[in-house]
Amino acid sequence: MSAFITCLADDSILSEHYNCQLEEIIDQLLEEYDLIGGEVGVIIADDQYLRSLNQKFRAKDTPTDVLSFCFLESVNETVEHEKDYEGGEFAVGDIYISAERAREQAKQARHSVEKEVLLLAVHGMLHLLGFDHDHHADARLMHHKEKKLLQRIDQNEPGEE
Repeated sequence: MSAFITCLADDSILSEHYNCQLEEIIDQLLEEYDLIGGEVGVIIADDQYLRSLNQKFRAKDTPTDVLSFCFLESVNETVEHEKDYEGGEFAVGDIYISAERAREQAKQARHSVEKEVLLLAVHGMLHLLGFDHDHHADARLMHHKEKKLLQRIDQNEPGEE
């Protein structure tokens, strides 16, 4: 298994179906970027937890919807040194998602909180893979990749709540 999902805030935020979808999309991305054997932690926590991480690591004293922490120096470097892992497992990074932000954003977007968690996880996963949105061109590229991934999710999604 390449995705480890931990719910610190609310164990019922994701159904088994969405847990599977989240694991599947992470697996697909790891394979696409030649990171087979890579592991990603997805931690769903409350606003206060994400606020403390945001303050500690980004000097921003506000809650946020998603934070990513990459454990690799770069994805390209990992691919070049893939043989060092010899098929073993290695940590790619962690994605932290705020349950409160997910609920609020899902309500605003008029879709399920589970779908919102998937959207945030995809966004966080792309950050782990080196995507960013600080510049317009980078933001467009990241948005395009998110859109393609989310179309896959929409094809496999059960009826909305």
